[in-house]
Amino acid sequence: MTNDSKWLALTGAAAYVDVSVDTISRRAIAWQDSPVPGKLRWGYLKLGEQTRQERRYLVDDLDALVVKK
Repeated sequence: MTNDSKWLALTGAAAYVDVSVDTISRRAIAWQDSPVPGKLRWGYLKLGEQTRQERRYLVDDLDALVVKK
């Protein structure tokens, strides 16, 4: 995972591509270094020292899901 990547929480990821959180959850896979077509990679990230880790979804993967005409 790179620090310069953009990440979104579950609800933010769903809103970003205008789908339900269930749709995001069904396509989610644990972090892998290479993209997987049709899947959304997630990683546990912390916003600060005293915060808990949360699943965050890579925006590049969300962009790849959207088919542009």
